[in-house]
Formats: sequence, C-alpha cells, structure tokens
Amino acid sequence: MGINRITNSIMTNEALNQLGNNLSSLSAMQKKLSSGQNINRPSDDPIGLTRVLDLSNTIRTDDRYAANVQDALSEANTGDTVMGNMVDLVQRAQELATQGANFTNNQDGRNAIALEIDQIINQLVQLGNTDISGKYIFGGFKTDTAPFSRNGDDITYNGTPTTESWQRSVEISRGIQLTTNINGDDLLGQVQVTAAAPPLPATYSASSHGLFKTLIDLKQDLQASGDPNQLTEIRNRLNELTTDLNTVLSNQAIVGSTTNRLQVTQDRLEERKSILTQQYSSLQDIDMPSLVANMNQQQNLFEASLSVTGRIMQTSLLDYLR
Repeated sequence: MGINRITNSIMTNEALNQLGNNLSSLSAMQKKLSSGQNINRPSDDPIGLTRVLDLSNTIRTDDRYAANVQDALSEANTGDTVMGNMVDLVQRAQELATQGANFTNNQDGRNAIALEIDQIINQLVQLGNTDISGKYIFGGFKTDTAPFSRNGDDITYNGTPTTESWQRSVEISRGIQLTTNINGDDLLGQVQVTAAAPPLPATYSASSHGLFKTLIDLKQDLQASGDPNQLTEIRNRLNELTTDLNTVLSNQAIVGSTTNRLQVTQDRLEERKSILTQQYSSLQDIDMPSLVANMNQQQNLFEASLSVTGRIMQTSLLDYLR
C-alpha cells in the first residue's frame, strides 16, 4: 500500500492558495461595501448580472417614455386651458351679437359693440399664438413661428396647413405613438378680405373660413350703417358663432381625451418603475449589516490564515534534526 508523502512545499503551496482565496473573498466584500452594489463584475453573479442589465435598460427606456408623456401632458393641459378661454370669448361674442341685433340699439351702440368684437379677435389671435417655452402649440410642425398674424381685417394662418401632415406625435410606449396637437387652422380658421366700395359687400379669398371669418363678418355687419339687411346679417352670425363654438368644443374634447390617456399612461409608468426599481434593488443593493458582519468574519479568517501560513513557511530542515 502506497503512502502519499506530504512535503513541506506542498503544505506551503496549499497554505498560500488558501491565503489567496481568503484575501480574494475579503477584497470582493470590500469592493461591494465601497460600491454599494452586489454585482461589480460578471463573475460575481453571471445570471444576476443579466437580469440587472435588463432591468436597467427597461428603467431607462421607461424614463424616456415618461419624459415624452410629461411634455405631452404639459402641451395638452395648456391647450385645454387656452381653448376654455376661447369658449368664453365666443360666448361673449354671441352675447354681443344678440345685443347688436336688437332694434333698440342705435348705430353708435353697434359701433361700440363692433369695437369689443375687434378686441375679441385680437385676444383670439393672442390665444392662437400660445407657446410653451417658445414652442407654438397650434402651428403644426412650425413650432418656432407664431401661427397667426393680423393685418387689419386680414388674419393669416402661418402654421402647417391641413393639406400637409401637421400631426405631431410622441412615443408613449413601445410602438405606440400619440398625436398631441390641434391644428390652428381647423380651430380658428383665417380670413383674407378684399374691400369693395359701398353698397357692395367685401369679398373673401377661398381660404377664408372659421371663427375669425365669422367675427370679421360680425364686426363689419355691426358697422354697416344704413344697410337694410344689417340686422338680418347680424342674426345670421349668431348661427355661425354656434357652429364655430362647437368646433372649439369638439377640439377641446379631443385634447381632453388625449390628456386622460396620457395621465393613465403616466400612472402606469410610475407604478411599473416602482416595481422594476424594487426588483433591481433586491438584486444589486447590498445588505449593509449582513455584509459588514461577513466581512469582519472574513477578516478574522484571513488573519488566522496569514498566521498559520507564516508559521509553516518558517519551518526548515533544522526543525526536524533537533
């Protein structure tokens, strides 16, 4: 029967290997403690690292979607508020038109009403040019240019026309795009007036339409002193204002539904982030008390190994000849 011979060199190498393993374990614990992370290199936990990377990528992607949703919500909420103000102005114009159609009003009274209508038009131009940090919300893709300009009774829409692609969309989830804007031309219209000598009425270009045209017509009808059809035309504007009001309200409803969808998406992203962050933390964040206790234990083990190794390496042939 053979007997394995344990030499001094074998014992020394074994002690050094064990010392190295203990030092490596202690170093890994110290690295975790200093970084605050369980996984600092692939060899720490290959499977866990794959999961950590997947979670990290998903969280970053969701953060991008959340930023898109927040920007879209800001525009939608602003648009909703602005269109609410437009509704108030149209309703005021309806009240003024009713007053102007009253037979008891004299021409001076109608001229005063016409002046207020003119101010309503200016306010609507201002609302139509609403911007968020320099980004005009009713101009389609032309977000750096004021969509409406007024020159006398001419009101021009300078944004992306409805004959082109004007819808601005944002990605709120993987593969899901949501249109966030309202076209200003659809909302308020525009008007190009060609004046004519009385008693002929003014004429309009083919592009004239919408709320602005109705209000310009109303203002001119109120100012048309001596025109026997004046009161009839003013009453007709009341019907047109109702149509224009419905246009604003329908666009406001579209923005409202968009806002609701964005809010639901935002809530879902926040809930999802909370879940993913907890999963990431469970894999990557260290358990400080447990790690400190284990590191102290490993430190004691390393020091013990160091002491034993030192004694083994001091042994020589003379120790066996005594």
